[in-house]
Amino acid sequence: MGKPEEFDPRLKSYLHRGASTPAPAGFEARIAARARRQRRGWVLQVAAAAALLVLAVGLGIALQRARQSVGVTPTPTPFASPNINPTPTPTPSGPYPLLPPVSLRMISASTGWAAGSGTNRILRTADGGSHWDDAGPRGAQPGNWTTFFLDANNAWVASSLQPGSDTPDFSVHVYRTSDGGKNWNNAGVVAAGQGWPSSVSFVDASHGWLFMNLGGAAGSQGVAFYGTADGGRTWTKLSEADTSGSSGHLPLSCSKGAPVFLNPSTGWLPGSCSAGGGPFFYVTRDGGRTWHNVALGSPAGWGSTCMCEVTSLRFSDARNGVFVLTSYGSAGVPESAVYSTTDGGGSWRPGPSLPAQAYDVFFIDKSHGWTINPKANNSLLSTSDGGQHWSTVGPIPSTQGVTGLQFVTTEIGWASGSEPAGNTLIKTTDGGQTWTTQLSP
Repeated sequence: MGKPEEFDPRLKSYLHRGASTPAPAGFEARIAARARRQRRGWVLQVAAAAALLVLAVGLGIALQRARQSVGVTPTPTPFASPNINPTPTPTPSGPYPLLPPVSLRMISASTGWAAGSGTNRILRTADGGSHWDDAGPRGAQPGNWTTFFLDANNAWVASSLQPGSDTPDFSVHVYRTSDGGKNWNNAGVVAAGQGWPSSVSFVDASHGWLFMNLGGAAGSQGVAFYGTADGGRTWTKLSEADTSGSSGHLPLSCSKGAPVFLNPSTGWLPGSCSAGGGPFFYVTRDGGRTWHNVALGSPAGWGSTCMCEVTSLRFSDARNGVFVLTSYGSAGVPESAVYSTTDGGGSWRPGPSLPAQAYDVFFIDKSHGWTINPKANNSLLSTSDGGQHWSTVGPIPSTQGVTGLQFVTTEIGWASGSEPAGNTLIKTTDGGQTWTTQLSP
């Protein structure tokens, strides 16, 4: 069963939304961007530097062409991870190790992973977050890291120089561990011609997808899917959004969120359309090669069209899943409704509305879930009847908002808070009534 590890999927989902179109209420705080540049020189070494530069460029072009002609690196190369048998130590102090966007995936009440893309850092805990050990691949290509954590042992890292690099290199290096981060392999290289990884996901140790963001503007976004059936050693381009309007093709229009796959063949792609017309929600039944629009019934009183987005898509098991549909009207406060499935996504039914100012949910089964009202001091609300009724639990301590929420039982959960110096990781063991900081700036 596919389980999204992205602790903050909205951040990547909104990265390129509507760059040229005025954003509706609630959209403007969901855009992030970054870029890098470095340059340095020394006047007295111009001649030597020029000679070295010519040699380096020639070698770089030759290597890039060789890589693109092959497409993958067929033979895994082992990478040792630091702290092979680490002795638990207190939570790191000093420079904060996880700069946003931060992803978290707790496998159980004791074991979990955390990653910060901005610092190429992967941490792992085996004691519920009291201690975190550096479990990332040493020697992996630096750049922008996108991670996926399948279980306590299997994890992947997709490293790309894009966005922000001056080079024309769009290849994506994929690294994998199958022993909880003790050792990593350079699994393969995806010879992409453009874009950068928006997400990487796997449903088992073999079948996975790399979702490439090709850029967007004016309410449109280009994306491409690459797939693997051997754990990441070889990758095949499966599909790409276009303007053909042909059956089975993803449209270029609208912004796309992170895809969620339930098994090797079936997955969904949520998104948002700022121009109205209805929800963006597509399904594939052949592993990402073709995509088809999912017809969703509107909640009572909403009308047949809406300027809306789909978020919080998650399956708690092979049959039960939920997502949130939020409608952004021209006036007033956006309203959100919970949709659910009990047949593995064969059908989706609109359900109860979320409380005012709440736009995301996290369900651990078809009955128990949580949402946050950021306008009321990050107030946490819980439900035990599938969202029919919500009870206020208490505030989540974070001065600039909560960027993610995850529970593993009805009592034990984690939240990612946003502070001026970086993100925090805080834990509750009483269903959200009290919280303890585990990682902080």
